[in-house]
Amino acid sequence: MNLILTSIYNLSADKVEPFFKSLRMSGYAGKLVVFTSQISLECKAVLNKYQAETIDFKSLGLQLAYASLAKRLASAPKAIYRAYYKYPHDVRCLIVNCWRFFGIRDYLSSLKDKPEFVLLADVRDVVFQANPFPFSHGLSVASECLRGKIRHSRGNAKWLWEAAGFRELHKLGECTPVCSGTIAADCNTIMKYLHLMTEHLKRCYFWGLFDAIDQGLHNYFVYNQMIKPLQVFTNWNGPFLTLDSEVVLPKNKNRDGYLCNEDGSVVPVVHQYDRIKNLYQPGEPRPACWEFYKSTAF
Repeated sequence: MNLILTSIYNLSADKVEPFFKSLRMSGYAGKLVVFTSQISLECKAVLNKYQAETIDFKSLGLQLAYASLAKRLASAPKAIYRAYYKYPHDVRCLIVNCWRFFGIRDYLSSLKDKPEFVLLADVRDVVFQANPFPFSHGLSVASECLRGKIRHSRGNAKWLWEAAGFRELHKLGECTPVCSGTIAADCNTIMKYLHLMTEHLKRCYFWGLFDAIDQGLHNYFVYNQMIKPLQVFTNWNGPFLTLDSEVVLPKNKNRDGYLCNEDGSVVPVVHQYDRIKNLYQPGEPRPACWEFYKSTAF
């Protein structure tokens, strides 16, 4: 048995359906568990339609993952009051990007029958083109575009500095970012990863109130090889494709329109497709899993 775990916070039905529809179209018939908070009845209907098990949670954190600096500063007093006075050091005060690892850890720990493999994935910008479990034992993670470096990305540099300090930023600055939005492992390995992530998030609790520092910690763990065995998959060469900053050429698609690796195999998990303008041109062959996609940037 394999298991996919994800979370949805305040997202509309149209934003989440591509994930679930494409997943079931891929042939995956395994267990799917979604942590949900502040979702509409329409969104709940989508989850029921695609046989997702839901776990409701109450988020005490602020929605700041993609907020401007001005909004973060304006929200700081409220976030600090909640996290240190009203609900002292309650991990539910972390933004959902960080809190989700605690919920996932506790859920997996409670299972009597453990899954063989686990995939942790974002929802809003992930599409499945094939069954998403071609993994071997150990931790499997997704590299972002090889042209990018941590130090040249304001977000990645900030997250790494907040999560691990200036020394690690200096040491890892020339490395390519690895994405925390798609992570796979066998159950024992993912439990080790979740323990590592949650313990470090507790140490970085303040920063986790305002920012998605899980990405900084993810890079810190991967490049210091704190989980082994470890496999980092680059774009166009594995089960993950992280499209931010990538250039998609005609050679990257097969005759049916699927995004493919250099060896011609279909990429199972496509992430950040909404960062690419005109991923599919009008009249271009388009697989059923991409029928929702409009030929403009989202």
